[in-house]
Amino acid sequence: MAYFHGVRITESPTPLQVPASVDSALPVAIGVAPVHRLENPAIAVNNPTLLFNFPEGVADMGYMDPQHWKKFPLSMMMYSQFRIHLVSPLVLINVWNPLKDAQDVAIPELAVINGIATIDDPMAMISAVIVHSAAVGQPDYIRDNDYSLRYDGDKLLIVIKPEGAIPPGTIKLSVTYKQATVDNVTKNDIIGGVDPTTNQRTGIELVDEVFAVMRKIPSFLLTPGWSHIPEVASVLSGKAEHLEGQFSCIALVDMPTKGQYSNYRNIPKFKNDNSYVSPFMFADWPCVKIGDQVFLPSVRLAGMYGEVDAKNGGLPYEQASNKNLSMTDLCDEDGNVIPMMSITQANYLNENGIGTFINMDGWRAWGTETTAFPGNTDIKDFERGVRRMFSFTQNVVNRTMWQNVDKPIRKLLIDTVLLTGNAYINTLVSRQAVIGGRVEFLREDNPNQALMGGTMLFRVFLTPPNAAKELWFDFSYDPNYLNRLFG
Repeated sequence: MAYFHGVRITESPTPLQVPASVDSALPVAIGVAPVHRLENPAIAVNNPTLLFNFPEGVADMGYMDPQHWKKFPLSMMMYSQFRIHLVSPLVLINVWNPLKDAQDVAIPELAVINGIATIDDPMAMISAVIVHSAAVGQPDYIRDNDYSLRYDGDKLLIVIKPEGAIPPGTIKLSVTYKQATVDNVTKNDIIGGVDPTTNQRTGIELVDEVFAVMRKIPSFLLTPGWSHIPEVASVLSGKAEHLEGQFSCIALVDMPTKGQYSNYRNIPKFKNDNSYVSPFMFADWPCVKIGDQVFLPSVRLAGMYGEVDAKNGGLPYEQASNKNLSMTDLCDEDGNVIPMMSITQANYLNENGIGTFINMDGWRAWGTETTAFPGNTDIKDFERGVRRMFSFTQNVVNRTMWQNVDKPIRKLLIDTVLLTGNAYINTLVSRQAVIGGRVEFLREDNPNQALMGGTMLFRVFLTPPNAAKELWFDFSYDPNYLNRLFG
């Protein structure tokens, strides 16, 4: 050390590190949004978008009313999160490019009423409307100078500006526009992939960019309208188990509801035949209705978990099962009512690792098992609350301990990890999010060769509370109380 004469001030690292903040119920939904209603739809194609409220969603992803949700299930997702369950944030990934298969439509004489011409086509693209001049050889009218465009429900309105070049008293306009279609979107668009030349991700593969770009770890992955397809569900659950190769979350999937699958007795066979058997997957059946609005079960479960976690301070130890939700009927994906199930019928689905909905003093979610049940009876794999708590805690530990990677292996590092880890678990215990837990660093787990190679093994023991699925009350007749007749 160089010669010094005076007062020296230094700082030493704090041995206790602050746990990283991790969302407990952040859903990432991959699917189709009505981005044809945007001024620049290309920016919303295969581009993960973080939303905190409904107006942001409308501005960034477009929105269409419930009669169009089957085509645009990401609108359903937005509505459920922001307007029913009132939880945020939400990440949406739209895979549909409306320009790809759009058709040109010409209307040579579109009626003008009170200065407004109406394109009665819900698939009309606002970014591709041209209003032609009535005079031969004259340039087309200019948007925002001569007319403006806006949606009114399913209609696209052309509003003539009085100060513009369109002659006063015009009763007809010659208009061309592009009509988008979602008919060519396939499961391959949802599954996506990575371009070998550009390394550009699409579809489900874009989930990895949520953390890389937004620094947020997904809690749920959904593909509304597509997860009843086994190939999609398989890729989704694989991504949930290996987020960026270091995190994990839960895939929320839907069982089919059409044809033979409108009968609950056929659902377990579909689940098993198509290998919906992952600890990192929650499956539910069927769809639910609020009046004429039809919701996929995965969409509603994402919102319910958000509500439950918010009441518990952002800790995911409690089940959504037996919690009320707003709905009026069970139904298939087209809104056809499915008969209400008895507890016995609902429990048949539960015992096969499928959640559902029952009416017991109001409609409730019903089911505590992952799709791994009944084939896997390790509690951290088959119990939804325990599985969520394990994934959540693992993600917190990963984020918190990353700062210690590549530090020198010495007693200070061991003490810092143990002190930080055990302090965090003790906090979970005090909030009753876990019954108990501890972090250990044992000599027998860390031989010299491993330490010399830079590997340190810390054992983490964790016991989250599981659901009280069965409350057993045994009644007996006690004849001794007859003595009170003679007291």
